[in-house]
Amino acid sequence: MKLSIGIIATFLVGHSSSFVLPETVTSSRPNNLIPLRQSSAAENIERDFVNLSRRDAISSTLKTAAIITGSASVATSNPLAVNAEESAPALALAPAVPKVPTVTLGKSSLSVSRTIQGYWQLAGGHGKYNQEEAITNMKAHYDAGITTLDTADIYGPSEFIVGKFMKQKPENAVVCTKFCCFKFLDEIDRAEVKTRIQKACERLQVEKIPLVQFFWSNYDIKKYVDVALMLTELKEEGLIGEIGATNFDLKRLQEMKNAGVPLVSHQVQLSCLDQRPVQSGMVDWCAENDVSLIAFGTVGSGILSEKYLGRGPPTQEEKNTASMRMYSKTAERFGNWKLVQELLQTMDTIAGEVRSSGRCVDANIANVAQRYVLETKSVASVLIGVRNRNHIAENIRTHTFVLTGAERDVISAILAKRKGPPGDVWDLERGYV
Repeated sequence: MKLSIGIIATFLVGHSSSFVLPETVTSSRPNNLIPLRQSSAAENIERDFVNLSRRDAISSTLKTAAIITGSASVATSNPLAVNAEESAPALALAPAVPKVPTVTLGKSSLSVSRTIQGYWQLAGGHGKYNQEEAITNMKAHYDAGITTLDTADIYGPSEFIVGKFMKQKPENAVVCTKFCCFKFLDEIDRAEVKTRIQKACERLQVEKIPLVQFFWSNYDIKKYVDVALMLTELKEEGLIGEIGATNFDLKRLQEMKNAGVPLVSHQVQLSCLDQRPVQSGMVDWCAENDVSLIAFGTVGSGILSEKYLGRGPPTQEEKNTASMRMYSKTAERFGNWKLVQELLQTMDTIAGEVRSSGRCVDANIANVAQRYVLETKSVASVLIGVRNRNHIAENIRTHTFVLTGAERDVISAILAKRKGPPGDVWDLERGYV
């Protein structure tokens, strides 16, 4: 049985238990990736909320999402609402210091940082936050060299807040968003697509969106290729820089590519706990077809860290964010907790070897987990969920070393014991497996 739209929305990358559907109108290895070892040596270290104008039953959807994610309730008025007249805090933006490597996506000229700031966390489901503090977090990550920011049209006020940062015109900053399609899929037309992209430009305060990543919830409504081609027309008009996808399976990626959609990237959940892009053959196809992968969930909301080494799985009290609820499910599907512990122990040993060899004196489990993904075929960047500034130095450290072949092999041997997640990318969340 297919999962309801609320369930899908809960699990879509960057979705939370309180999300807002996008505004609509009623119509009628990529070849140019720098080799990992070479680049490391060279570096030496390395928003207005969207108004719902269609018939989407948002309250029902939110309630479903709340049930799935374990939230007790969903507020009818969003506590994260922001005043459109509010001005952004004054920020003295200096050019970012290139502490994090960059890479071009596919065969495009779009260069992004190999670690990307992710702003699902501004949609809700991750605790209260202050808007000005969120913008300060963006600047701190930018100043550290994490110059690419990722958001989506369904992430509540996220695009609007990111837009306030982009209004400061930080040099070389790249903003990426998503074009997400959930309901009345067979009614989407060119006018709707263009209107939604124009409104995203307004929220993000850019004339052209560097990267728009396309999501389609229901493959049974086979209009995703047509809509992707509508986005392609907007690329030709200059509203979109490049087109990517997010959470499609390999078959649908191939259909879009064969129809002439110039995909340069695909954002997917990819980690040592979720190898679906690998087991489906997607990483190989992407390498052959110049589609760069952007990986999220690489540390599983902290499950792949010292915090969970030698102890039990996340408790109910710890599952207090949408992220932790989602990635706890991922860990459960990976295998029993004993296997997760075997993986953590192995990564801890490898982190020790990295430290003792002088490759990175502060390397930890999370660094090893991210490094393993970054060194996976076709992967251009890893995406980190930003809530504060506590992990900036840690995330930069990931780019200061590489794993040896033997270290990768021992991790791969443990991953070979996994029980899941099964199927291709997002099959499980769509209810297809």
